[in-house]
Formats: sequence, C-alpha cells, structure tokens
Amino acid sequence: MNHSSRSAHASAEAERLREVFAEAGQDLTPSAVPLRAIERAGRRRLRRRRAAVLGAACGGLLVPLTLFGLRDGSGPDPARSVKPSLSRTASASPSAPAPTVRTVAPGERVRVASGIRIWLTQEGKHWSEPDRPDEFRSAVDGNLDLTRPGLSLQSSGQDDGRVFYSGIFYGPGTPSRVEMTTDAGPVAAVGLTLPGRPGWGVWYALTGRPASADGQENPADIVSKVTVYDAKGRVIAKG
Repeated sequence: MNHSSRSAHASAEAERLREVFAEAGQDLTPSAVPLRAIERAGRRRLRRRRAAVLGAACGGLLVPLTLFGLRDGSGPDPARSVKPSLSRTASASPSAPAPTVRTVAPGERVRVASGIRIWLTQEGKHWSEPDRPDEFRSAVDGNLDLTRPGLSLQSSGQDDGRVFYSGIFYGPGTPSRVEMTTDAGPVAAVGLTLPGRPGWGVWYALTGRPASADGQENPADIVSKVTVYDAKGRVIAKG
C-alpha cells in the first residue's frame, strides 16, 4: 500500500471512530442534580452566616454599654464583686439621745465655765460664781419632798451675757439625761449624781441671755420646763 492509500485509510478510520464516540455519547443519560441537598446545605450556610452577624452586632452593643457604666461610676467594680446594698432604700433608725448625767464623788468640783463651779455633798448642792463664792441648797433639810418626783430651778445672769441655770431633781429610777424646754427650743442640760443612788441629783446649763417680750432681760421666763429622763426615755422628774 502506497503512501496515499495509507493516508486515505487512516482518515476513514478516524472518521469512523468519531462516529462511534458520537453515537456512544448520545446514549449516555446524565445523573439528576441533587437539588434538595444543595438547598439544605445553602440554608445551613445562611443560618451560620446570620448567627455570626448577630453575635458581632450584640458584641458591638454590649461593649459600649459596659464602658459607659464604668465611666459614670454605676458599673461593677472590675476588681471585686459587689453585692447589692439596701442602705440606699432602708432608712436608719434614729439613735437615742446621748446621756448627759454622770456620777461624781462627794466634793468633786465640776467646772461649768470660767468662775463657775458646782459640786455635791451628802447634804445637797454647792456652787460658786464670780460674785458668789459659796452657795448652797440643801436636799435633806425637809424643804424638798423627796417622796414625790420634782425639781427646783435657780438662774443668774453672768457678766459675759450668759445665764447660769441649776437646780436639784429627785425621784425614783436612774437618771440618764436632762433637757430644758425653752422658747427657742430644747436645750440639753447636765446632770450630776452621787454614788449609791441617793434619790436626788443636781442639774445645770449655761445659755445666752434671753429677753422678755417687752425687751427687758428676764432669764427665768424663757425656761418653761425641765425634764429628767432615764435611759429608756421614761420621765423621772419634771418641773
């Protein structure tokens, strides 16, 4: 077979093979596309993408709020955990008045102010003022009825414009504080007692000099009442 014959034969063979492959290709049926699987996978990817976006958005909101709380002092202490406190809403109970009565030894001189001293003996009340070096009021000579509660009151004006009030109180119980009721309001007085609860004591106070309604100095008029209380607030004596 010469060269031309071989070429013609090869061309014919190639053409025949192309026809065979074409016919075989036409007989092939493509497999069905898995549309449901692709749809489910797409929904899963969409949910994951939405969750990621939502988490990022929430994180962006929470961080500024936390920082704002720390800046204005209302946020939590980063160093420790603080439990809620009820102190802002619960009102504190009022404290009882401080005691103003104390026990002194017989003859112990208590300084009231410059030039004024007061002391107690078993017989009664002693005091001194700049122009009165030795004053005395008996508590046991019968002038005071110690069988029933009561008290006495003396007053004297001082050169510095103040008024010295004092007296003897008596009654059952243990005295804790003394209070004067005046036109200007309550005034805490000081009480003194001797050891052994003798049933009486001394009270005193030093205030500014008042004036009466007509403008005249009248120290005794502004004191309307003196009351002696025990530690529970019960009245021991008043007058």
